[in-house]
Amino acid sequence: MGKVAAHMGKEGDATPFTDVP
Repeated sequence: MGKVAAHMGKEGDATPFTDVP
C-alpha cells in the first residue's frame, strides 16, 4: 500500500493523503 497526494479522506484519514493498494 502507498500514499497518494489527495485532499480527501477515504479511510477517514484526517491527513491530506489517501491510502491506496
